[in-house]
Amino acid sequence: MITWMQKHKKYLVITIWISTIAFVGAGFVGWGAYDMNNNRAKSVAKVGDRSISIQEFQQTYSELYAYYSNLSNGQFTQEKADEMGLDKIALDKIIQDTMLLNFADSLGLSVTNEDMIATIIADKNFQVNGKFDRATYEEALRRSRISPKDYENGLKNKILLNKLFSALNLKANTEDIDMLGSSYFMQDRVSIQVLKADKTSVSIDENELKELWEKTKNNYLTKAKYDMDTTFIEPVKVDANETVLMEFYEENRGEYRDSSDKLLSFTDALESVKKDFALKNTRKFALEEYLKIKKGESNPTSSMSVLEDSTEFPVAELKDAKAGDVLKPFEYKNGYLIVKLKTVATPQVMSYEEAKANVIKEYEKIKSKGALEAKAKSMVDTSNGTDIGFISRDTRKSVNGLSDAEFLEFVMRLFETTNKKGYIVLEDKAVIYNIMEQKLLDSNKIKEYNELLTKNADAIKNGQLGQDLLMALQKRYDVELYYKR
Repeated sequence: MITWMQKHKKYLVITIWISTIAFVGAGFVGWGAYDMNNNRAKSVAKVGDRSISIQEFQQTYSELYAYYSNLSNGQFTQEKADEMGLDKIALDKIIQDTMLLNFADSLGLSVTNEDMIATIIADKNFQVNGKFDRATYEEALRRSRISPKDYENGLKNKILLNKLFSALNLKANTEDIDMLGSSYFMQDRVSIQVLKADKTSVSIDENELKELWEKTKNNYLTKAKYDMDTTFIEPVKVDANETVLMEFYEENRGEYRDSSDKLLSFTDALESVKKDFALKNTRKFALEEYLKIKKGESNPTSSMSVLEDSTEFPVAELKDAKAGDVLKPFEYKNGYLIVKLKTVATPQVMSYEEAKANVIKEYEKIKSKGALEAKAKSMVDTSNGTDIGFISRDTRKSVNGLSDAEFLEFVMRLFETTNKKGYIVLEDKAVIYNIMEQKLLDSNKIKEYNELLTKNADAIKNGQLGQDLLMALQKRYDVELYYKR
């Protein structure tokens, strides 16, 4: 547990106050409708003395949309955004931020032009070779479809919030750290006995098997299948001189970054620049052929079929397509592919016979696990387990009968239980345990992980303060909404 925490400690320090999502490339997404009169034409809401502009709302929505899209590897769609009420999430977030901005105003906090300029200059997204580059700054804003004025107004709000958070920041004291450390590093001396499920002893009852299939048959579906006619456009060979490649690099320099997200020089990015330049020119030919196929002036040259779980084909390109659609060319195997979709076989519930082999596996798993749990339960008071000594949440050790992953899961769940004796069922094993002794505080562990514990204790205290403050501000500031779905 603690090893994981240490490895990922930058993610564990909870960002209580503000989450700044990179705006570059977020774009804007269509949503909602406005309910406004002439006096409200530029606002979606008013909180206290501050109005929330349409542009601020759009930017917050787009940032959240880009965030969820990145989390889902580009699978997040407008339909999913509508289902989860992303516009309401964005509106709630910006209303909360605006309440805090009102509070900062009431405390007399402000942001100077010097504060804003210093922040922009220090932003690595706008730097070239470690120095602020105005052209990079303007290009980033242009690509995000946001004006410098709007961006800088939003930045002022972020800086003001940061000033507020710094002013209200609470530091953890020794008691806080000891308390958190005790919960993390509590040690139990445990004896265990490992039992393993036995699927071979399961007798299959055909009636029960059919009954299980009837209850769960929607879990057993055929895979969607796409039949299509295609034309593959080979990458064109472009004999471009260095001047042309340099111009292309300058137009797209933000795309060429190393593993640390630093901009690559033209020399370091040259091979990628050549490839992208060739693809750009290939796309022109691909679009020309696409238009011919769409108009019926040309025919696809081959056919292929793919299943929805294909790892060798960008199936996401086909998700919203219908039979008969001709899709715009997309990158495929270093070239471009044009697809004319013939048929889409949607997933169907398998028949009992089609699903039977998989249903048997689930049946055996359920039956063997039930028998295993019953056996473990009957042995709790009589088990003579093996004493494995003191363990804590970060303990790593080899235990007979358990893999490393199984032992980690057992430890995690053990420290969630309040029972001195009992059993924990894993995937196909059960561990009967008996806690024989307990230690609440390990001062050496506290010292070893003091920095991590301090950061997390700070985050917890400030998280609670943030919640309490927002509850108080909701009573102080009136909210007028001009936006509706």
